[in-house]
Amino acid sequence: MIKKTALFVILIISGFNKAQVLDEYPKNQDFYEGGMVNFYKEAHDYLINNKFKECDAKEIYQPRILISKDAIVKLVKDNDTANIARNKCAHDLSLEVIKNLKNWKTAEVKGMKIGGITEFIFYPKDIMSSYKENYNAEQLVVYAQYPNGNKAFDKEFHDNFMALFADYGINGTVNLEFYINEKGNIVNPRIYPSIFDRTFNVDFMRTLSRLKKTWKPSLYSNIPIKQRVAFPLNFQITYQER
Repeated sequence: MIKKTALFVILIISGFNKAQVLDEYPKNQDFYEGGMVNFYKEAHDYLINNKFKECDAKEIYQPRILISKDAIVKLVKDNDTANIARNKCAHDLSLEVIKNLKNWKTAEVKGMKIGGITEFIFYPKDIMSSYKENYNAEQLVVYAQYPNGNKAFDKEFHDNFMALFADYGINGTVNLEFYINEKGNIVNPRIYPSIFDRTFNVDFMRTLSRLKKTWKPSLYSNIPIKQRVAFPLNFQITYQER
C-alpha cells in the first residue's frame, strides 16, 4: 500500500531491457482499465469461474508488478520469502490473476506511454466468497501511524536531517522510500535517483535509523500489512512541508 504522494521518478529496470519506467503510477492514473473496482471484479470472476480453492481467511498478499509501455505485466521479485511462505495460497492465487487478466493499463506522462511499477492488496476471502459489488481493497485500509502521529514524524525527520543536508551541500530533489512492515518497523529504505557518495549514503541511513521507532502498522480487515511510504526530499536550507 502506497502513501499518497506526488512522486514521478524514472528508474532503470533490467528486466525490461533497461527501459525507462516510473517507480509508481502518476496520480489519478489506474493500472487497470476501469480502475480498481473493475480489476477486483475481473479477478473475482476469473477465480470463481475457474473454481479455484479459496485460501485461509488469515492469508493476504501484496504483489508488486511492473507494467511495460506495451501493457505487458511482470512480477517484481519479492525477497521476503518468509512472508510468501506464510501466505503461499494468497501468493499463488495472485500470480494466477496477474498471468491471466488482460486489461492492464500503461502509465502515461505528457501523452507518452511508459512502463510503471505498482502494487495491490490481494485478500482472497474478499475477492472470492465475500465479494461485494464495487469492492476496492484500498478503501478498507487503515494506514500506518508514527508514534504520536505523522506530524511528529515530519518534525523529527526535519530535526534529524536538515543538518545532514547542509553538511553535504546537496541541492535539488531526490526521493525517499521505505516500507512499514507488519510489525511496524521501517524496512528496505532507499534514496533515488541514487546519490553516488558512499559517505553521504552511510550517514543518511544512520540518521534514518534514529527514526526507526515502532509504528502502528497498516491494517486490512484487522490483518497487519506492509505499507510503502514514499515522498520527495528537497535538499535546501529551508524545510518544505509534504
